[in-house]
Amino acid sequence: MFDVGFSEMLVCFIVALVVLGPEKLPKLARTIGRWTGQAKGYLRNLSAELDRESELAELRRQLDEAKRVVKGEADSFSQTVRETQQSVHDSVHTADKPKDDKAA
Repeated sequence: MFDVGFSEMLVCFIVALVVLGPEKLPKLARTIGRWTGQAKGYLRNLSAELDRESELAELRRQLDEAKRVVKGEADSFSQTVRETQQSVHDSVHTADKPKDDKAA
């Protein structure tokens, strides 16, 4: 995250020791450690939330694709049923016509 080397940390520690003194430095270190832990926790939660959102977006995309495929298949099936109904209807009318012609 931050590109801080050992020498820079040592300089910060010495300056903090001189400015704050040996009594307040441990309390400051604990506070900084706590803040660092909280920041890491927030980043972990954020990362997990982004992963969940990414997975959710992928699932939504797959669901939309499945809906599209099912709709296409349903439309195809409906068209086949209509064609079959029309064929049966035509066959019935064709079969009925010769009977009517012979009767007349």
